[in-house]
Amino acid sequence: MKNNDLIQVVFEPEELSENNAHLDAMLSLANKYAPGLTAEQRSEFGSINETNKLLVNKGKLIMQENPKYLPAFIDMDEFERDFVAREEIEKMLRKLDLIQRKLSDTKILLDNDNYQDVMAFYRSVRYFANEDNQEAMPLYNELKKFFPHHKNGAKEEN
Repeated sequence: MKNNDLIQVVFEPEELSENNAHLDAMLSLANKYAPGLTAEQRSEFGSINETNKLLVNKGKLIMQENPKYLPAFIDMDEFERDFVAREEIEKMLRKLDLIQRKLSDTKILLDNDNYQDVMAFYRSVRYFANEDNQEAMPLYNELKKFFPHHKNGAKEEN
């Protein structure tokens, strides 16, 4: 009676190959354009919060409408390229966050399935070991090492 199988996932070899090729391509693109900041640089530059994003967006509009106030050292073409690239990267990050969340949620369910199956196996081996089954005893002794703080090896389950 299987009541703990929360999810079934089987990747076809072609799917894994295609996914890995896409991930490799994305990593290659990131390596091409994105520097690797040190922890100190990340702290120094940080990232702008939502309020400052609004400031940048509003400032961009005002700068475009009032170019006579623009300092000579600001290259508006470069500003625009940076602005567009930032928006595109933000879209990519949102998609990557969603992918990471979905993969993480799937892994959580798969981990739970594996854990529940191993615990059922452990309980079965423990039962046979307690019945003095000589083949089960070494298996039980090996598995009970993972439960050092419980009298009989594992906590009792509901």
